[in-house]
Amino acid sequence: GAMIVASISGADPAALLSALSAVRAKRPESAILLMSADEAEGKVAIAADVPKALQDKGLKAGDWVRAAAEACGGKGGGRPDFAQAGGKEPARLPEALRAAKAFAGARIGE
Repeated sequence: GAMIVASISGADPAALLSALSAVRAKRPESAILLMSADEAEGKVAIAADVPKALQDKGLKAGDWVRAAAEACGGKGGGRPDFAQAGGKEPARLPEALRAAKAFAGARIGE
């Protein structure tokens, strides 16, 4: 589909970005948002990549990561094509994933 939202266990922000690049290489037409929760540190890392065609439909990476971050006690933002954010409540990762899917689905109809 046009949207990939997933969590990767145990990834730090750097690992999350390399995972994002790997998925992007395989699925250049998809909007991708990845998250990882670190229970020990009490943090959630979030990163998103949105291709031009889906930006034009109204999905901006900065707004997308913000919606996910707000669902797990954080904030963030960035450019329309690429953005990172962080949350402070790893236990709320499932909510953040749902929020990310709903946010993108409302904009790109998936």
